[in-house]
Amino acid sequence: MPMSSSPPRRARLTTVAALAVASLLVGLTAAPASAANDEVPWMDPSLSADDRTDLLLAELSLDEKITMLIQSGGAGLPERLIPAIRGKDGCCGLSATDIDTTALPAGVALASTWDPELAEAYGDVSGDEAWRAGYTSIAGPTMDLVRSPYNGRQWESFGEDPLLNGAIATGQVVGQESNPVHSIVKHYNLNNQETRRGHVNVVVDERTLREVYTRPWEPVIAADPGAVMCAFNKVNGEYSCGNGTLQNDILKNDLGFKGYISSDFNATHSFADYENGLDVAGPGIEFSASNLKQAVLDGTVSEERVDDATRRVLYALFSQGTIDNPPANWDVFPQPASDALPADVLAEHDAVAEKVATEGIVLLQNDKSALPLNAGKKVGSIAVIGADADHYIDGGGSGAVQNPADLTTILDGIEAAAGDAQVTYTAGGDPVSLGDTLTGLAPVPSDVLTPSGGELGDGLNVSYTATTMGMTLDRVDSQVNLRTGISGTMINTSQVENVPALFAVGPITARWTGSITAPTTGEYTFGLSQIGQASLTIGDTQVISPATGDNDVYGTDQAKLSLKAGQSYPVVVEYATDAPNQFDGGLNDQAGAMVRLGWTPPKGTTTASQQAAVDAAAAADVAVVVVRDYTGEAADRGDLTLPQNQDALVSAVAKANKRTIVVLATSGAVLMPWLNDVEGVVQAWYGGQAQGDAVASVLFGETNPSGKLPITFPASEAQVADTGITNEFDTLAVVEPEVRYDEGLNVGYKAYLANDAAPLFSFGHGLSYTSFKYDKKVTLGTTTVDGETRTTATVTVRNQGKLTGTEKVQVYVGSLPGVSSPEKQLAGWASVTLDSKQSAEVTVVLDEHAFQYWNTEADAWTTATGSVTLEIGSSSSDIRATTKTVIPAG
Repeated sequence: MPMSSSPPRRARLTTVAALAVASLLVGLTAAPASAANDEVPWMDPSLSADDRTDLLLAELSLDEKITMLIQSGGAGLPERLIPAIRGKDGCCGLSATDIDTTALPAGVALASTWDPELAEAYGDVSGDEAWRAGYTSIAGPTMDLVRSPYNGRQWESFGEDPLLNGAIATGQVVGQESNPVHSIVKHYNLNNQETRRGHVNVVVDERTLREVYTRPWEPVIAADPGAVMCAFNKVNGEYSCGNGTLQNDILKNDLGFKGYISSDFNATHSFADYENGLDVAGPGIEFSASNLKQAVLDGTVSEERVDDATRRVLYALFSQGTIDNPPANWDVFPQPASDALPADVLAEHDAVAEKVATEGIVLLQNDKSALPLNAGKKVGSIAVIGADADHYIDGGGSGAVQNPADLTTILDGIEAAAGDAQVTYTAGGDPVSLGDTLTGLAPVPSDVLTPSGGELGDGLNVSYTATTMGMTLDRVDSQVNLRTGISGTMINTSQVENVPALFAVGPITARWTGSITAPTTGEYTFGLSQIGQASLTIGDTQVISPATGDNDVYGTDQAKLSLKAGQSYPVVVEYATDAPNQFDGGLNDQAGAMVRLGWTPPKGTTTASQQAAVDAAAAADVAVVVVRDYTGEAADRGDLTLPQNQDALVSAVAKANKRTIVVLATSGAVLMPWLNDVEGVVQAWYGGQAQGDAVASVLFGETNPSGKLPITFPASEAQVADTGITNEFDTLAVVEPEVRYDEGLNVGYKAYLANDAAPLFSFGHGLSYTSFKYDKKVTLGTTTVDGETRTTATVTVRNQGKLTGTEKVQVYVGSLPGVSSPEKQLAGWASVTLDSKQSAEVTVVLDEHAFQYWNTEADAWTTATGSVTLEIGSSSSDIRATTKTVIPAG
């Protein structure tokens, strides 16, 4: 856990000091703690959080209770020494806009460490910075199970397996709440797509709900988080924030959750949601503040329900130490701007960010032992290629950390670690932006576009108009590749083509003008992909006209045109967001503006940027190509293809230099048509502010990679469809889509097994610079965990290579006897670090539900009886040893 040179966090403001502050506020005379506690007995820290909550609740008026239920930004009750809920987004670091904070690696990178203890250190960074910045709660972790590889928010979360997801999320919660703040864990439950997330109805059977999607929440709730955030979507016809089955029956009653349930951003739909388990609505006040008081007075909401909700909020504040150790300016309303965080604290936190980023890197491929770069092969020069290699790589939306405190890009890291090797940098194309979540032909690159008064390569002039406000914005865009929405407004500053919020939440028109210069002579295919109306004029001809029929379905119109090399042609793209329902649902649930000018140039065409990359690669000993995608909140991916024609870039570089290494900085799985043409592939995810140092550490062998995939990489999109997953992007035109989870228990790797399909890279896969041999013999035993007997599996593992390395030994349970179940599913894992030629016995403690299924008739977990297979290995498909055990009846 990171240490701070400052006093212990919970000692920052003692009870006596808090009382002194309060005495100034309410005119009381400062008194010794013992005397003061007679006046405010709930401030006695020797009492339990439950007792203190009850003492305070008994004193509160209805107005005070209602005040405590304001979601964020309320005044709290300073006269009673009680701070308000002051929450801040923070799945992957504190998402502050006014100060620099630590940009931690994305959740998927944390999950790739398979290390719950490291997750605690990760959470401690977020919790500490939230408290220091004046907040009492932090909205995270994001633990939405990854059902679909298209999901725009999977980078925040912890993968496709319930057991791994729950373990990492629990670690983060424990770490955050080691500080005087409480977690608002999100999003409960089945929040698995961003497209039309405010209205999509998830239809799921009870067993799948319990075994797959609720299972990760069990250990998290056992860790006693202060709050849980309910989701936008519906489950079996009822909105999550008003779903009594999810909130009352399962979360509060069955799992024993003692904290409060807070709505996602204005995800409350009715005052009836309170009776169905919701405790705090907001941030709007339609269902809170004075409106909630009136609902109580007229009998719409019972005061008993308000009492329970208030009790839960107070319990969160007492149990996490916030009332005894409130943050700075806790009694100042409105909340003032945060003070800058101490430099020494940020330095300590940067070390945690780098450790997570490094240990979360997954070595996917290493042909001919191409890596590490210092392993005996001469490396005198390195060509770093990729438009985002020198950018801060992050996702968009509320999870984005917008002001990283100490950024090192991948280029920075390589240059610092390369020693005497010469490093050159070439972009190779255009940077990636939110528009690259769209499908269609690859965007026309800026290389061939010229704005009026500009130079070739600058892009096109554009004039945006917010049609309902009559406001305009004129600028130059490098491409016509636009998508608006929350992930285009809550974004880190290094991203491109960001349209300000004013133009992102309502109808717009846009007109791009300039010229296009053909790089070669031949026939070009141009495409306009859009929802709404769009037209394309090249020269004097409107080659693509506005749609004459329905324009509410995203699609691509194409036209062919012959152009001459070196000749410039005037180009005009006009666009209007006039599709039905295009902006229904507000910022959180809309299609928004979507338009792309794409092309397919004649075969063999190479743009200036691509050619520069090829030349740089040919002149270097090693080429490192950094590729990425961009996804974010409310923005699912349209496909799994790397955007901005990066596949062609990798192929061209690999043709020029056989020693090509690809660094993937992606939100999740992508297709790799060039895989057989490159020697090394490193998955670095969205690696946070220390990504550059982490990537360089692995590339140059300072760190032996040990990360394992928390998701499956499919071999094709058809393979995804065969598992029963449809692309969420296809429901854009449906205001209230219904998604049936007919795959049931077979989510992620279990679906590929059920279909006998070999993915590109399996769940749990991850190579090392050394090799590990597993003994065939497996010894089963038992141990006691929290008073319960658990099965253990022990196997001997030997490091056969020359380098010290870390292996994640994984145990999978086969189909359970007597009941339909997945072919295999993760039951436990353990990490072992071994020196060269060293061996050790590795014992894995299996999960409490390893041999259980959810019995819908008994409404309980039930242990299967009979023979079951255990598989032990390095991934879900790389099994090294097997054994059987018999589960006795009774």
